[in-house]
Amino acid sequence: MAKERIYPFAVASVRSMENKLLTKQKLLQMAEAKDAEEALRFLQDSDYGKTQIGDVHEFETMIQANLEEAYQAMGKLIPNEVFMDIFRFKNDYHNVKVLIKEEISKVNGRKFLIQGGSIPVEDLRKFFRERNYMEMPCIDEKAVEEAIELYAKTKNGRYIDTTLDRACFRVMSDAAEKLGIPYVATYVRKLADITNLKTLYRIYTLKRTEQELTESLVPGGEISAEALLHAFKSDNVAAALKETGYGRLCDSMELGFTAFEKACDDYLTEYVKEAKYKTLTPEPVAAYILAKETEAKCVRIIMTCKLHNIDAETIKERVREAYV
Repeated sequence: MAKERIYPFAVASVRSMENKLLTKQKLLQMAEAKDAEEALRFLQDSDYGKTQIGDVHEFETMIQANLEEAYQAMGKLIPNEVFMDIFRFKNDYHNVKVLIKEEISKVNGRKFLIQGGSIPVEDLRKFFRERNYMEMPCIDEKAVEEAIELYAKTKNGRYIDTTLDRACFRVMSDAAEKLGIPYVATYVRKLADITNLKTLYRIYTLKRTEQELTESLVPGGEISAEALLHAFKSDNVAAALKETGYGRLCDSMELGFTAFEKACDDYLTEYVKEAKYKTLTPEPVAAYILAKETEAKCVRIIMTCKLHNIDAETIKERVREAYV
């Protein structure tokens, strides 16, 4: 995709679709609902209501259908498979992790598979069973075999997740750099950094080992593995990361993991919002997809909390910043 190419129709279409995004106010209203059923009614009155479900516990079906519709719509606006696939790869790799665990455990994992990947779920299931990597070029064959081998040696499912996560970020980073759109490449780098910061904080807080941290870090970010390991060994993780460009974000670590995770997501949302000031280039299309993914995460948090009778104030503390 040439850097100078413009997409006036795509941007105009996205601006129209943005009007259907859930505002922070609407999300907070859902959080304040008296129960899960009332929260669901708020959702049914929005764009999510296109998908009918039989029970409040099936809300994830609405989320997945809404996300897939967004992916499809953006794919039509930007006729470049790589552009959209960069945002879909993480769903492909999630599904491959599920399929590996299904194969190992002999327990059907269909309910854990999600839509929205670059490869339709049923096709991916078939290709994976056949080990037909020609039909799933985004999946790193060596990473799959390594994950299976490590599990066979250790019986620890963590290695399936970490091995495939690293492969996913390698694929995303390579695709983003080749795409040649700085906004997308920068987002992927920031996502890798944020992923590693969350991993670092979790492993540090749980008093796990340096080896586990090393094995869990994903590639593609700007913070070096050496800097992350140095922070891990220090007495004050946030202070050790002060000069990385994420110093202010890391200050929120002292508030606990839930608050830090929210701060990380809000940090990415603020970056995504920069696309609002673009009028002809494809950045707003990428931003819309990322906004939908954040919105879906918020809806998932609210509905899950409501089903577990968590109070409204606690839920509102967890609701991420909205794009609109």
